Amino acid sequence: MTRVLIIDDDREFAESLSSALGSSFEIQKASSFEDAEKVFEPFRFDVVLLDIRLSDDPNDRRGLDILKEINKQNPDLPVLIMTAYGDIDIAVESLKLGAEDFIQKNKVGLDEYKLIINNLFRTGKLKRKVKSLESRLEKLDPWKIVGKHPKIEEVRTHIKVVAEDGMTNVLIRGETGTGKELVARAIHRQGVRKDNPYVVVALASLNKETISSDLFGHEKGAYTGAASRRIGFIEEANGGIVFLDEVGEFAPEIQSKLLRVLETKEFTRLGSNKPIKVDVQWIMATNRDLERMVKEGKLREDLYYRLKAFEIVLPPLRQRKEDIPLLVEHFLALFGSDVNIISDKTLAALMDYKWPGNIRELKQAIQHGILKARLEGEKLIDRKHLPQEIVTGKETQMKPQTVSLPVNISRRLAEIELTYVAEALRKTGKKTEAWALLGYSDRFALRRRVLTIFRKYPDLKAPFHPLEKLFVAEAQDKSQ
Repeated sequence: MTRVLIIDDDREFAESLSSALGSSFEIQKASSFEDAEKVFEPFRFDVVLLDIRLSDDPNDRRGLDILKEINKQNPDLPVLIMTAYGDIDIAVESLKLGAEDFIQKNKVGLDEYKLIINNLFRTGKLKRKVKSLESRLEKLDPWKIVGKHPKIEEVRTHIKVVAEDGMTNVLIRGETGTGKELVARAIHRQGVRKDNPYVVVALASLNKETISSDLFGHEKGAYTGAASRRIGFIEEANGGIVFLDEVGEFAPEIQSKLLRVLETKEFTRLGSNKPIKVDVQWIMATNRDLERMVKEGKLREDLYYRLKAFEIVLPPLRQRKEDIPLLVEHFLALFGSDVNIISDKTLAALMDYKWPGNIRELKQAIQHGILKARLEGEKLIDRKHLPQEIVTGKETQMKPQTVSLPVNISRRLAEIELTYVAEALRKTGKKTEAWALLGYSDRFALRRRVLTIFRKYPDLKAPFHPLEKLFVAEAQDKSQ
């Protein structure tokens, strides 16, 4: 039963309120500052109803002193301030001191207090839940940079320097899967801009036809279909950080516009002549050979030098294999699974592998191992639970096959993908586990991918009817 403390010098009102609420809540009363001190314990009550004035003196505000003490001892305990006077100044002050809400007694009926208390109780539970989740995130930081290799220590030093500077353009270089976004987020979280926006722009995923609008925004009527003004990613990040992933994907016309923003710190939306000032720190990432792109004329040389004001180079996992045990431990804790032990043979296999997909591939391998072990009812990840290419110690290679041409490569790949989806569902029996086995980001990404394939190649619905029935029906249910 919800425990409520009523602190009010009006004994008659407190008794009436107690009688009205007694069947639904466990009530304790106090009529003075001294009485409140005697009965109050930080975690004894779920809700406090507190009168500001605890005497006939119109200047008495001892209730605020009690509020300060409550907030000091248990900041998650919801407090409702009550007064017989409509004092706006006191209301504002009490809210600043941590009160959850403020009411006038003569404007709230006794029956309404039950609803108010239940809402306050839910608020208190939510606060505690959020606090617990924040505490867990501090212990299990998904964006933590793990490793003790000298090159990783150097990366940490570089992150600290550019984060504290907050102005220098940063170019993060490294192979796919080495953790470039991890570094970008670390710069934001540790830097002077941490309380301002962090906007991620995955350039490779943007539509080439609308990329200017995506980055710089547009005014209403700027082009056919521009029904309203749109704020672009760059303007959205004002005061914070823009993270441009895969800067090697820029078209020539976008390179010119980006160079202007980097040089002048201003831009214009499409359909406008009014310049907009912007204050952002630019972080760019790539796995491309930018120097070669400059020589081939695919990247402007002046933009290249603007991009690489400060470089952070991430080593591939094969060059820092001594960090693998630490990374494995981190991922096991991060997934929070009941399968949280790894055998020595499994670890040895992980150490022997070349890791072409780097840390991202290692993370997926651990996730794969957890699912396989769970399917077999085991608590330990054994060597047999790892992906086949790691068990054999060989990177996956395409075997030469006899093929018939011509062929629609895109459709063929879609067919192969659906085959794997069907097999994963057969083995796991659950979409919640199949997506992880296949390397999708979540089950919704799996559903979107399957539906996209069926929209593009409706002729595949027949040979994959069980998938079509499962995912299309689910999508229809969600739209209703």
